[in-house]
Amino acid sequence: MPRRTPVPAGLGVSRPRFRLGDFCRESLVAVIRHPGRSLLTAVGTVLSAAAFVCTLGLSSTLNHQVTNSFDVRRATEVVVRPEHVTMDPGWQDKDSLDRLNRVRGVVSAGRRISLDGEREVHRSTRGDDADIRTSIVGADSGAIRVMAPALTVGRYYDDFVESAAQRVVMLPEGLARQLGITRTQVAVFIEDEPYTVIGIYRDVARRPEVLQSVVMPLATAEQLVKPGTDNERDVVIETAPGAAQVVGGQAALALHPEEPQGLRVIAPPDPRQLRQEIEGNVAQSSLMISVIALVIGAVSIANAATAGIAARTQEIGLRRAIGARRRHVFLQLLGETTTLGTLGGMLGAFLGICLTLVISLLNRWVPIIDIRTALVASAVCAAAGLFAGFFPAFRALRIQPVAALQR
Repeated sequence: MPRRTPVPAGLGVSRPRFRLGDFCRESLVAVIRHPGRSLLTAVGTVLSAAAFVCTLGLSSTLNHQVTNSFDVRRATEVVVRPEHVTMDPGWQDKDSLDRLNRVRGVVSAGRRISLDGEREVHRSTRGDDADIRTSIVGADSGAIRVMAPALTVGRYYDDFVESAAQRVVMLPEGLARQLGITRTQVAVFIEDEPYTVIGIYRDVARRPEVLQSVVMPLATAEQLVKPGTDNERDVVIETAPGAAQVVGGQAALALHPEEPQGLRVIAPPDPRQLRQEIEGNVAQSSLMISVIALVIGAVSIANAATAGIAARTQEIGLRRAIGARRRHVFLQLLGETTTLGTLGGMLGAFLGICLTLVISLLNRWVPIIDIRTALVASAVCAAAGLFAGFFPAFRALRIQPVAALQR
């Protein structure tokens, strides 16, 4: 109730005042007097704050997860191919590769050739085993380092094997299983010519197409090239993290300075740009959801406050009759709706934090929660409650004390 304070002597009346303590106490009592109704009224702000905090929290968590879990191997890979398969393979010679390796950011680079069509692979010359046809990829030792096959048994071939064009091959695990090969130093026959298996691999760091191919030294594969066939040639490059775009911009010039436009460079997108796009899309979606929920919450508070005026007409009339001024009633109703918005925002922010933690832990992510987001959500919901109370408060100003007490 408004307190009366003394006024200058001679007037004989006390001037009613509405202190800050009265304002806070009356607002809080009006909200907690009917907790169920207050919660239902503030459910919109609770949902909007929860959506705001949860979506921004998950956005930060996912951005952190993308940063830590981004496929670094894919992001450090550049491939150079000729625009036309009939292009002179001179751009793949040793001098060109030496120039490329001197480019800043290049960790390793190597040449490859993918033979046209599939070749028959057998375990014996008689061809009694199953008829298996597969592609052949020739790769020098540099390309092997770039692809980085994960060996189950055996070893990589080196520069000596490459320069001597020895007949050795590396088999993917699936193909080796089909051929019944479980160890190295055994022979397989490609078009009735024997090749020694020196390694079996189960996975590769780059260029996954070789998981379905027989890999052999580049010089050895050149001997299997058939006249008049178009064989795909490329240079694969491993770059330092973050250098793929820079290397991609210089690779063609380093390999073929006479005609760099004749080469096509395939470089992955910049991870930072990709992360920024993800951040922007997630943040935009979260803001849209939060704004919609916030509007719904403000409308629900305004409707509840407007409907509550009819039920509280006698209460408002009594307050006016015992000395409350019009602005006191106005401020009290604004305080109630603001308190509803604030408490709804705080509860929603708490729920949003809990949801972020639960979802992150279930997915084994590291949760990233900014407490400032929760504070902003609470402040925005409080402002929504404040604005939602203006119309009901103005309606309450038109209530006359005498008419209200006669109901």
